[in-house]
Amino acid sequence: MSPSFALSMPCVAITRRCRQVGTTLSLLTASFLLAGCGPEQPEITPKLVVVKTVQKADVPVYGNYVGVTQASLDVEVRARVDGFVEQKRFTEGAAVKAGDVLYNIDNKPYTAVVSRLKAKVDAQQAAFEKAERDARRLKPLYEQDAASQLDYDNAISAVSQAKSSLAGAKAELEEAMLELSYTEVRSPINGMVSSSEVDIGALVGSKGKSLLTRVRQVDPIYVSFNMSALDYLNARRRMTTFNEQREAEAEGKALGGFVRITLPDNSDYNYLGSVSFTDPQVNSSTGTFEVRAVLPNPQKELLPGQYTHVRIKLDEIHDAIVIPQQSIQVDQGGVYVMVVLPDNRVERRFILIEHQGPEGIVVKSGLRAGERVIVEGMHRVRHGQLAEPLDAKTYQQQMDEEEKAKALEQQAKEQEH
Repeated sequence: MSPSFALSMPCVAITRRCRQVGTTLSLLTASFLLAGCGPEQPEITPKLVVVKTVQKADVPVYGNYVGVTQASLDVEVRARVDGFVEQKRFTEGAAVKAGDVLYNIDNKPYTAVVSRLKAKVDAQQAAFEKAERDARRLKPLYEQDAASQLDYDNAISAVSQAKSSLAGAKAELEEAMLELSYTEVRSPINGMVSSSEVDIGALVGSKGKSLLTRVRQVDPIYVSFNMSALDYLNARRRMTTFNEQREAEAEGKALGGFVRITLPDNSDYNYLGSVSFTDPQVNSSTGTFEVRAVLPNPQKELLPGQYTHVRIKLDEIHDAIVIPQQSIQVDQGGVYVMVVLPDNRVERRFILIEHQGPEGIVVKSGLRAGERVIVEGMHRVRHGQLAEPLDAKTYQQQMDEEEKAKALEQQAKEQEH
């Protein structure tokens, strides 16, 4: 091999290597150019949601029960004397006052008895006055020994007997007049009178039907409901002082507090009630005991026998983490909420619930005050996505604009076809 050929070999290898490097650089440059000419990456649009900032609040804990209204007084009106009903002087179902005449019973036999006993009283009165006059006449004669001791004693005894007879006659007359007054059957209380149990001409009293009607006092009105032993324990714990417990027990109630009920249309009744009685014994078969509350009823909106929803405050949770009911979701893993972080990323977070009530959901763990939870639009986002938190009004405006745009687009497509 000549020296010139040996020197030319390294030069050839170097030339080939340079060509390969150049080709690679050309390919890389072309690929970058092609990549620059390709489609742009899609821009991530945050999803619109409505958020609510988590707040702290004092949340009352209520017990909810089914109650039944009862008349505060329910009096049976019965005939006290025998006789035939001559007149009914009330409108069934109307309001009556204490002392109003409801029925008239035939009073002729009782009037005759009163007249006879009045005559008897007059006769006894005359006999008593005569006995007194006789005793007065004999007294000076007896003092002058012109009359015997026996005659004077008989005169004094006659006065005493006449006086006793007169008292007996007056008592008989008073009894007869009382029976005569019973022929006018009067309402014993203020209230609402029920339907009549007898008709005109019916025989009433011990020889006939005794019950004539009923009068129920509905203002105030009672509401009775059954409370569980656990709720009773929570209510008792609200009484933090011994004096409160002693005062409640002295009033015949083992717990205190105001009671709110609902009307048949599920609206809240305007007046609050207070617990007036608690049964001192728990029903062993149900584990509950009876509680009775009293409420004013001036407009007669409540009638005895109605079913109603009863709510009474049992406890209070202080500085509770409260979120709206619509912010929670449930799956196999438990209860969770969608939290919007400070960088607007959405985080799916499981929580532990302590209490649910009209004020919202009380969270025991999993959330802190000041964090933002999604209350509307949760179906639009997933864990880790970006969200655009809005208030409810702005969110609704955006939704309306989207719906309007979709409607216009659909209309344009239909016109093209």
